[in-house]
Amino acid sequence: MRWFTLAVGAAAGYLLGSAEGRQNLQKMTANAQKVWNDPKTQDKVGVVKDKAQVVASDAKDKAASAASDAKQAVQEKTSSNQPSPASNNETVTTGNAHGADPDVVSDPSTPLADEGPAA
Repeated sequence: MRWFTLAVGAAAGYLLGSAEGRQNLQKMTANAQKVWNDPKTQDKVGVVKDKAQVVASDAKDKAASAASDAKQAVQEKTSSNQPSPASNNETVTTGNAHGADPDVVSDPSTPLADEGPAA
């Protein structure tokens, strides 16, 4: 990869730095413009643009349909007759269940050895 970067840098330096390189760059630019302005090229560009618009339109329709289906599926799940739990708190264990005093709050400024129940 380093050799490739070096080669690209050397080629760019040659094309931009020397008079012969600038002449070659102007020739390449003229050839590229000639190819781009060729009617055959422009016909192909038009065909590709039309095809891209058709593909984009199809993708837009498929995405809208998928979003509508997903929305309907979510609405069906949320409107089902199954009762949902009032909260998730029934499964959460509290400090009291493990013997901890709920009024004791850990203070980050105190050393860890000083924390814990008072003796």
